[in-house]
Amino acid sequence: MDKLWAIIKREYLTQVKSTGFVVGTILTPVLMAALLLLPTLLLGSGWRAPYRLLVLDQTLDSALYQRVEKYLTAAEGRTGRFQARREAVTEAQLATRERELNAEIRAGKLNAYVVVPATVLKQGKIAYHAKDFSDLAAEMHIEKAFNTAVLEQRMTRAGINAAEVGQLNRQLELAKFNERGETEDRKRIALAFGLIGLLCLSVLIYGTHIMTAVIEEKQSRIIEVLLSSVGPFPLMLGKLIGVGLVGLTQYVIWAACGALLSSLAAAPALGDFQFPRLSASLLVFFVVYFLLGYFLYATLYVMAGAIVSSEEDGQQMQMPMVALIVCAPATSLIVWRSPESLAAILVSLIPFFSPSAMFFRIALQQPPWWQIALSLVLLVGAILGMVRLAAKFYRVGVLMYGKRPTLPELAKWLRYG
Repeated sequence: MDKLWAIIKREYLTQVKSTGFVVGTILTPVLMAALLLLPTLLLGSGWRAPYRLLVLDQTLDSALYQRVEKYLTAAEGRTGRFQARREAVTEAQLATRERELNAEIRAGKLNAYVVVPATVLKQGKIAYHAKDFSDLAAEMHIEKAFNTAVLEQRMTRAGINAAEVGQLNRQLELAKFNERGETEDRKRIALAFGLIGLLCLSVLIYGTHIMTAVIEEKQSRIIEVLLSSVGPFPLMLGKLIGVGLVGLTQYVIWAACGALLSSLAAAPALGDFQFPRLSASLLVFFVVYFLLGYFLYATLYVMAGAIVSSEEDGQQMQMPMVALIVCAPATSLIVWRSPESLAAILVSLIPFFSPSAMFFRIALQQPPWWQIALSLVLLVGAILGMVRLAAKFYRVGVLMYGKRPTLPELAKWLRYG
């Protein structure tokens, strides 16, 4: 047990102290914070420069502009970004004012101007002038404001109450509830998908790392020195546990950063943005299925590293494992479509798919406890079987050099074990 603990400690400290681990652990939450919070801060806190807009109105009535101004400031009233004003012009004055305003746009004094002809209600055409069209959000917002204002003005001219039409045309809101009265939380589902992707990506990264470490130790003959002090099975198990603890440490740090982001998301500076919340039980299930999924796939990577003698052969050997890891998130789509169907139940009980499929079932709709327990039992049983199988290959393969063994030779390794 002391030797096993020494191997675990060596693998863990070697990885945790590495530059890649430190940079990746720190950089990932920083990038996530920038991705999630920076756009909200820029768009929702008024940090963007004001958009100066002039409306050259050729109509004889300012009612249309008043409606446009209302809709321009309705969605962005909290930021106060749009600064619009109206100027009534005649057809004779239009060409001169356009030259003057184009000069103001080039000088940076004005962002854009809109020409509203007298026939706008009949023809439905306006002219939008700007230095460039890179600010697509502002352009779409201006177009939507004019569309809504022109439609309402047409209704008013026709004697139709635009406010009543808006109420009658209001979209229906569909609230979804299950048989327990629980509503659907799309943010939670999206976050569950993200966690599944993170789980599969972590298994792929750490599994590949274990295989590469075994190959490097074989090539440098360090493995012979290690085996002189400890047996092959404790050495293999120590690698699995040590690297698994490295992944768990990284997740703990990321979870703390996620909790900090969640608290920041409730700040008034972020407006209506709300960071999705996950229950403590769901986070526990995520950690459990991550560890079990990691050990299941990591044993395959250890076995592959023991069989091959070069990283080129290892890349070819890991293709079936990569295919399994990539297919695992796809099974969540079966679960999403019908969580209680027979196909979803069977997929969530298959050990290679249960870390993602069963976790997603739990996130969507709590399955019966016996199904969760059965998936855990099958997963643990598959891990024990794979560890036993990997140990047979590892015991012989770590001391084999040269070409990749053939299938008959691999069968002999099993008999040696």
